[in-house]
Amino acid sequence: MKINNTMYSKIITLFVLLFAISACDSTINKKKEAANDDKTLIQNIVLNDSVKKALILKGSSVSKQVVSVLQKNLKSAIKKEGIDHAIDFCHNRAMLLTDSMSAALGVKVKRVAKKYRNSFNETTPKESDLYKQFIIDWLDRKPLTPKIIPDEKGHPVYYSIIKINNNVCLKCHGTPGKEMSAERETKIKEYYPTDKAINFKYAEPRGMWVITFPEYKVVQQKN
Repeated sequence: MKINNTMYSKIITLFVLLFAISACDSTINKKKEAANDDKTLIQNIVLNDSVKKALILKGSSVSKQVVSVLQKNLKSAIKKEGIDHAIDFCHNRAMLLTDSMSAALGVKVKRVAKKYRNSFNETTPKESDLYKQFIIDWLDRKPLTPKIIPDEKGHPVYYSIIKINNNVCLKCHGTPGKEMSAERETKIKEYYPTDKAINFKYAEPRGMWVITFPEYKVVQQKN
């Protein structure tokens, strides 16, 4: 059978349509499979005492790992270019490193504060209430026990206090004109015009860890 130009164009068009439909179906199926995979990755848990204890241990481990990475890089920056270079490091790399650690560990890590340096780290109303309770307990000399509380999606979240744990921290978070030089204060203000993270003393609460575990979802315990 002889195929003219019109018939040839129709055949090509048909093949293109079939290919497009097939590709579309494949994309939809992959999205469905990914969605199903996401669901299977989430484990339902009952938030009893033993589960809380396990999540607190996990949250503590995550926070220690993040601190270790941040301190290692901070010390390296200070060793290379001095204490003032720590400000550049914290501004340019601290949050990127925290995000990288979050991805590597399969969690969402935040450091929040009422007296924040970066406004991105300001507490939400819920976080603010929890942090205030930590401060009240600290003032009353009560144990600052970490907490596990589900978020609005049901994912358990680890909350614990962050303290000023060494004198190096006071070089950038201490009292201006005392631990913090005037030059350093000026440089910090250049990066953070609304900075509030000063006048701390050794061992004082500085902020709070907020670590979300997206792989778990809290369900009600059956009676």
